[in-house]
Amino acid sequence: MKKNLILFVFLIFASAFAYGQMLSPQLVSSSGESYKSASFQLDWSIGELQTETYTNGSALLTQGFHQNNYIVTAIDEPNGITYQISASPNPTTNFIYLRIESPNNQHLQYQITDFRGEVLQNEKISDNNQQINFSDFAFGSYFIFVRQNNQLVKSFKIIKN
Repeated sequence: MKKNLILFVFLIFASAFAYGQMLSPQLVSSSGESYKSASFQLDWSIGELQTETYTNGSALLTQGFHQNNYIVTAIDEPNGITYQISASPNPTTNFIYLRIESPNNQHLQYQITDFRGEVLQNEKISDNNQQINFSDFAFGSYFIFVRQNNQLVKSFKIIKN
């Protein structure tokens, strides 16, 4: 009985200092830093052995030590632009329709980027009800930027399901 009590006390004491997993992500690298302010957070590291991102239709796989969450909280719209542009449906599975109500829609173009800023598509807008095919893109968040003569007119965050 005394041996069982001693074993029980030892196991309780040892479990207070032992753990199998960490629930928060950790990074072991040769150097790095994290900066945080009211408007942004910047994390960087040096010495990662390998990072890679693979996409295949609807799947996205990222490997490596340093993986962040990208959250866009606001997109500023330029002042003085009177275009009425809408993008629907959002979220989408296949197509987005850009509806443009403006007397002067010449030289309009749209650009689609992913969350990393990589340009996926850049096309001229040829119709007031422009159809954009999203069926080849993986699930995730994308941005559509509408420009006229390289000046930003409107931007949209699109979710692909």
